[in-house]
Amino acid sequence: MTGDLVRSRREALGLSQTELAARAGVSRQLVGALESGRHLPRVDAALGLARALDVGVETLFGSPEHPVDVITGALPAEGALVRAGRVGDRVVTGTARSGWDADGVVAGGVLDRLQQTAPGPVIAGCEPAFETLERLLREAGFGALSVTASSAAAIDALGGGRVHAAVVHGAVGLLPDATSGAIRFALARWQVGLAAGPDAAPDWFERAMSGFAPVIQRERGASVQSAFREAVGVDVPGPRVASHVDAVRLSLVTGLAAVTIEPAAIAGRARFRPLDVHQTELWVDSEWVADRQVGAALDVLSSRGFQRRLASVGGYDLAGFGIRAA
Repeated sequence: MTGDLVRSRREALGLSQTELAARAGVSRQLVGALESGRHLPRVDAALGLARALDVGVETLFGSPEHPVDVITGALPAEGALVRAGRVGDRVVTGTARSGWDADGVVAGGVLDRLQQTAPGPVIAGCEPAFETLERLLREAGFGALSVTASSAAAIDALGGGRVHAAVVHGAVGLLPDATSGAIRFALARWQVGLAAGPDAAPDWFERAMSGFAPVIQRERGASVQSAFREAVGVDVPGPRVASHVDAVRLSLVTGLAAVTIEPAAIAGRARFRPLDVHQTELWVDSEWVADRQVGAALDVLSSRGFQRRLASVGGYDLAGFGIRAA
């Protein structure tokens, strides 16, 4: 409700109704009537109130957007800076990588937009290059959203209608069955294994595989984590991180070996020892496969320029990249 939003924002700023009215150039009676649901202001008053409350006028007087987190499906934490997208009528969010790329902040259970974004594809998965895909699409005018997630979490988000597409990977020939109604597109193959900094001891790999030394790992449900657990045969201590890139970065800082993929290790200039080869696919909900914004993402993925970016990183087998899987 508009009145509830005005009241919660006013109270969060520590303002009385009289103080808010003075800042907005309206009467105290108007503020009281608005908060009680008995009045909607004219355009000039609405703009003054929005400025005084430091929010967009659409947030106060448009239809409130109740966001859900792409991965959890829950309301993001109060005050969270988020990147935002839309899947059908649902507003979905991922954590902002920094304050500079945030699309909005969660306030009073709704999304207070810091900038308006055009419709665009929402994709979850653990392929690092999809952050570049998001940037390229946003530069082209699409409000793309790429959220880092394990294959299991991405599949869950796809089944829950919180993304248009999911990036899924697993051992060659052993990918899980596609979510009902999903259209599959081949992406790359890459090696999964362990990375360590250039100054790591000569026996760093053997120590990591012993089962006793701590290793930087991914969450359960991540395909690389399953490969490591199967190879080492026991549960291994060590910190958990959210992405392949984060694993390499933490490895370079701490000196611990990290479970990751070869392209992330190459990009971080780390040593790498393989454990298995994984194939990667993009699963697109059939409801959205013909949608213009999803089509834009598929066009970028199949472009020579995007694939040259991956090839320049190294560690990618791009045979069949972007082709619809049987």
